[in-house]
Formats: sequence, C-alpha cells, structure tokens
Amino acid sequence: RRALGVSARSPRGSLRVAYTGALISAPAACPQWCILGPAFHALNAHVPTPAAMLGAALLETAITYGSQSRNAQMAHNVQAPGRAVPLFPAWRPWGPGASCFVLRNVCGMSGIRWLSPPLQQALQPLLPAGARDVAADLAASAVTCSVSAPLNACWTYTVTTPALWRAPVAARCRGLMLFLRSQYVDASSTFGVSRLAVRDFAARVVYISCCFTMFSSIERFTIAWWPSG
Repeated sequence: RRALGVSARSPRGSLRVAYTGALISAPAACPQWCILGPAFHALNAHVPTPAAMLGAALLETAITYGSQSRNAQMAHNVQAPGRAVPLFPAWRPWGPGASCFVLRNVCGMSGIRWLSPPLQQALQPLLPAGARDVAADLAASAVTCSVSAPLNACWTYTVTTPALWRAPVAARCRGLMLFLRSQYVDASSTFGVSRLAVRDFAARVVYISCCFTMFSSIERFTIAWWPSG
C-alpha cells in the first residue's frame, strides 16, 4: 500500500491520497497527447526524427511541467506534512528539474518514434503486421521507459526539494546523484540493486510502455482510416 502511495487509515483517506492533484494535471493531459501525435508529425515533416522528438518534448514540457510538478508537490505534502513544500502554479512552463522533465519526455516517446520501426523490420519474418507493430512498440517502449525512470525520479525529487531550486548546477547534480544512489543502490542485496529500484522500474515499464503502445495503435488505426481526400 505504501508503494502505491495509498494511506492505510481508511478507504476514504486512501482515495484522497491516491488521487491528490488529479484535477490539477488532468486538463493538460489532452493537449499533451496532441503534442505526442500531430505536433510530432508536423515537426517530423521538416526535421529529422530526433529533432522532432526534442521539439515535441519541449512543447510537452511547456504544457505539463507546471501541473505535473504541482501534482507531485501536493502528493508529497499529503504524505509528508511535516516537510511540506511550496506549490508551483499549474501554468508554469519551466523551472527546477525541467531539464530532467524534457529528457524524460524524449526518452518516453523515442520508443514508438525511433526504436520501434527497426524492431518492426526485424520481426517481419516472425509475426504478422498487426501483432508485429504492437510487439515492437511494447518492446521498444519498455527499453526507453527503463532509461526514463531515473530521469522521472530526479524531476520528482527536485520539485519536492526546495534546497535544490536555487543550488548551483554542480551542487544540484551531486544532490541528485546522492538521491539516486540512496534509492537504487543496496550493497547488501545480491546484485547491489535495491528493492525500491526494482519496484520503480517495473511499475514504470509496465504502465508507461502500455500507455505508449496503446497510443501508437490508436494513432496507426486513425491514420489508416482517415479520409485521404
């Protein structure tokens, strides 16, 4: 229950904690997915795929950084009221941790936009078209979501740690490295990886890769059936 951020006090309290900040981040979700779809393709028509992903990630950050940061801060304040942090305005387009936020967004979409096409070609002798596309999207997104997991953790830690907001870049990087080490490294475990790291990576890979795979499938279906004239 603690791993899911849910209070054990009562069902009502559990829902209050689990959905803290939901109304703040939900309005930005629709334009966020529009950035991943039409905006990416509009950019990719003029620039290479990596540049289009970066452009889309910057637009996505401008739209969602404020609301998602406020959401993370609200959840932090509910679970740690003794260490409550000030809340960012939901409309804020940039701020502490935004560079990690952009890199996280680039990594997230790179699965379906960059890695999946060559995987689809590699799987061509093994699977029919529909299954091949879904399998390639899922596998590619699983890889890229693994890379984006520590970036997401760094952004969350930054927006909930006021001491890092005005710290010099070098001090901020040291703080993030110490945070990742404390979260992901466990010298007493068999492979030196903490149980928290396994949980975080598994949860992000399963959830986010499925989201991107479903999005990509809906996008392919829409493009295939959209009137061409």
